[in-house]
Amino acid sequence: MILRRIREGELGVGQPLPWPLYSQKGTLLFTEGSGIESADALEGLLELGLYMQADLTWHQTPETPLQMVLHAVRRMEALLQSANKETDFAAEVTAVADMLSTAYHRNPDVVIATVILQRGGSYVVRHAVNTACVAAAVLQAMHMNEADTRSVLAAALTMNICLQGWDEAAVVDSADFTPLQDVRHPVTGMEKLRELGVVDDLWLRAVLEHHEMIDGSGYPCGLYGSRVAQASQLIGLADLFCARVDERAHRQMDDTHLVLRDVLIERGRHFDATLGAYFIRALGVYPIGSLVLLANGEVAVVSNRTDRVDAPWVHALRSPDGSNYQPPIRRQTQPIETSIVDTLSGKALLGSIDMADIWGEDAFDFPLKPLLMAYRQPAAITT
Repeated sequence: MILRRIREGELGVGQPLPWPLYSQKGTLLFTEGSGIESADALEGLLELGLYMQADLTWHQTPETPLQMVLHAVRRMEALLQSANKETDFAAEVTAVADMLSTAYHRNPDVVIATVILQRGGSYVVRHAVNTACVAAAVLQAMHMNEADTRSVLAAALTMNICLQGWDEAAVVDSADFTPLQDVRHPVTGMEKLRELGVVDDLWLRAVLEHHEMIDGSGYPCGLYGSRVAQASQLIGLADLFCARVDERAHRQMDDTHLVLRDVLIERGRHFDATLGAYFIRALGVYPIGSLVLLANGEVAVVSNRTDRVDAPWVHALRSPDGSNYQPPIRRQTQPIETSIVDTLSGKALLGSIDMADIWGEDAFDFPLKPLLMAYRQPAAITT
């Protein structure tokens, strides 16, 4: 279960709750329909951290870059569940791709941080949206034209379309796939997209080839070298990166610095070196949202790029003595005393990071007021 922190002023005293509330660790504090009876109790709970299930709000019309990414997950879940020949599937997916492009152009830092710091929704769909977000960053670094960008992002969003509806646990743990299922899913995915009316050749090819490797070790066709389209390789790289930094039931997320090393160096023979260089240019050595340890003992989150890929801006979250900073403190990492000395997996801190405290209005989550008003609206009287 992924949680969203309640902000001051979002809840009232003595009002019935439309959903359960939890502590930061996921302990149930209030059931649906119950309420917080005093202002002092509410103030104390907000200070400690009061949370709701994150994706209950994602159906709302998005306004901020963060909301656009979260809404994309909700929208793709609904679209994939109801996809049929009667709907204009290609146009719907393209609209989501355009929304993610808009979010990235408005605030690329928030979009990449969302990939690492936000969870919720179906793993298959969330992973595809994350892959599209990372692809958007690399395409921007490559100065890709708008039409091809749209096609590649649409391919990322639908690369695993044939896995929709499978048992989530089996999809999350690739070891549970049979060899036939593993090898066939790009082919069946492309065939499904054609049935739904997709005729974009770049989109279809990228879905078919997103597990191909230039050394011939990929699938389903075992293509070599330049026979693997650049767009396909890009989605493959973004797919690997996002899978490794995702927190899942059976494994902790890996730290992003090690993921980049593994994906771009140890796996370098699988992808074109130029594409790997664009990947580093887009994400930096320490991608936005990465958790790091500073030389002074503070734990921080990477928040902004600088002209040095190895010395980004960070926001310190935790002091050397283990207490949390509220609000987080912005630091430079070029000085030796606040330089980055290690990277962290981040599981212990994800629940305590309020993205709006770091990236401002562009990282505001969906408001709770519309949900509260709908909950309190009296039912219509029928005769």
